[in-house]
Amino acid sequence: MEVEADLRPILGPALVRLDPMRIKQLQSPVVYKAIDDLAKLSAQCMQVRAPLTSCEKLVTSDHTLYLSWEFDEEKNISRLLGYAKVGRKKLFLYDSEMQTYEGEILCLLDFYVHFAVQRKGHGKAIIDYMLQNEHAEPYQLALDNPSVTLLGFLSQRYGLTKPVWQNTNFVVFEQLFKSVNTNGTVESPPEGWSRPQTPRKIGSGATETRWLEHAISGHASKGHAMNAAVEADQTPEGAMANRANQAKARKAHILSSQPLW
Repeated sequence: MEVEADLRPILGPALVRLDPMRIKQLQSPVVYKAIDDLAKLSAQCMQVRAPLTSCEKLVTSDHTLYLSWEFDEEKNISRLLGYAKVGRKKLFLYDSEMQTYEGEILCLLDFYVHFAVQRKGHGKAIIDYMLQNEHAEPYQLALDNPSVTLLGFLSQRYGLTKPVWQNTNFVVFEQLFKSVNTNGTVESPPEGWSRPQTPRKIGSGATETRWLEHAISGHASKGHAMNAAVEADQTPEGAMANRANQAKARKAHILSSQPLW
């Protein structure tokens, strides 16, 4: 993406981190238009209706744009080569064995390198620069609806060969789950990462809950227990009876509680 201007006084180094405040401080319509035009090419490449990235959206979000660009002194023009947009999101994830995990994960939301400069190392330079600034490892990324090209790129450049698709269209990698040991201790998980104490697994056609062996009254994450049986009847008739008993227990609990006002 060529711009007939010298952007060195505005952008500075060839790899630049643009958070919402920094983008707002640029005050450069030329840069804004160039980034938006590059995002339109990204949308065309992914065959989506509207660009996923725009400067107008960035200044009102908590996302960060990592931009690669260069200045051609002979032609006196600047070229925007590519970018990566990232942001942290709280995700609930399943591994390949359908165990659940949750945490605030660094998400790669949009990634594009201009077709004229692909396969020249610019994409890896952008990702490396982003990971360095975010203090993250490649396997700690979650990808938002990635293309086959992006998955191939990460496989070739970073050895991420086992993607695990989520029902939210995010993709994470098996190495992410292996960073949490079976005993619950952490090797090097992402910041904010945790594994629930009572993970769930998805069965064939229905959600199965891994029940605790003993009911824990007043569990911190579950509120007050209603003295319901842990081993519940899984038949349709049993499920209806269980719901009726739980409703009666909730009503009795409410009537016996002290008023809040």
